[in-house]
Amino acid sequence: MAGPAFDPNGAVRFDLNRGAASDARGARLVVLPAAAIEALERTQAGAVAALGSELGRACGAKIAARLGGDGGVRNAQLEVVVSHLAGELAVAGVGAVHLERWGRAMICVVTNPSVPSDVFLGSVLGSAIGAASGREVVAAPIGRDGGELRFFIGAAKTAERVRGLVAQGKAFAEIVASIQGGAS
Repeated sequence: MAGPAFDPNGAVRFDLNRGAASDARGARLVVLPAAAIEALERTQAGAVAALGSELGRACGAKIAARLGGDGGVRNAQLEVVVSHLAGELAVAGVGAVHLERWGRAMICVVTNPSVPSDVFLGSVLGSAIGAASGREVVAAPIGRDGGELRFFIGAAKTAERVRGLVAQGKAFAEIVASIQGGAS
């Protein structure tokens, strides 16, 4: 794997005397229970999407800074980018993340999510990948298998097709086969 490895050392710092938590660059953090996000989703799904987007953007910005900007991210090997994405999202407590390639389709899998919400996770993933790569990216939920949630990652138009196929009750394999012919 060519490129800098993800290094979680110092990713979260606690200053107990000042009552502060911060990231490696000094940006303030708030540590909160996952149940707080779940409670918010029950009353305001839009707020959960916005919260997920902000968390994703922050993670994506850290990846871009570490890999030489969005151009560095786009030129890096996929394994390097995925390693950094998985590391940042793990440090943030989102869950364990990996990518699957199904032909041209890119599927992001979240295992053991702290908040098993399609709205929250989709917002986090799309914003993180978008902020890191400097491109408009959408994450559309494509299926669940026990403790794993899968999201299609791609262009808004294709993500909308995925959402339509999911709403029609299509199986994962059918959805992936269907989007192979279209732009992602």
